[in-house]
Amino acid sequence: MSLSFVLSQGSPYVISVLIDHMGQDEEAPGTDAIKFPRGLTGNFGGEQYQDLARGPPNEGGMYAERQGYHYPNPPTSAWELSNPVTGGLSHAGVGFYAASFRLNIPGGCDVPMRVVFNNSLHNSTKESSRGNNYRCQLFINGYQFGKYINNLGPQTAFPVPEDILNHEGDNHIALPLWAQDKQGATLGSLELIPTSLIRSGYNRPQAARQPVWTKQAESY
Repeated sequence: MSLSFVLSQGSPYVISVLIDHMGQDEEAPGTDAIKFPRGLTGNFGGEQYQDLARGPPNEGGMYAERQGYHYPNPPTSAWELSNPVTGGLSHAGVGFYAASFRLNIPGGCDVPMRVVFNNSLHNSTKESSRGNNYRCQLFINGYQFGKYINNLGPQTAFPVPEDILNHEGDNHIALPLWAQDKQGATLGSLELIPTSLIRSGYNRPQAARQPVWTKQAESY
């Protein structure tokens, strides 16, 4: 392990190690369970875990997740403005990005949608100053819908069903970005794309519960 500074003999230091085990289930034949994204919160909250709608496997143990910033309406007024596509991280480490957007899809229209990451390996140049080794989690309205690994893949498109994505209303997207190269990382691109437009007489599904941000008890 190489450090950017010299350690002094006899001085105390704290070393933090960030790992990602992918949090996936073991797979029984034909179930595709290995593809189910999930986090691992450890014992945070214990039996008094607050988010009973999404459940403890929904998020991991990063600071922003422990604070609940991936939920809708987090306290962002004092946050620094940044863009994971045009700005991103200039060094190795973790950044957290959140934004809100509104959809207004007419009734009677069935419009499946997915969030698509553009693999920056395919768009990088030798002159690029940013690294390609990064991982990104995707949260929509507080629900985790995938982990994107830029240098590994293979999945770049993550479908989000209508009962999670509000087709006639406000939505919240959150992205923990983990740059694993010292040069940092930016997303190649990030888009919400409709896969088809189907006119039908179906009724909109009942929305899943989407509790908004509240201060997490005993968060750290």
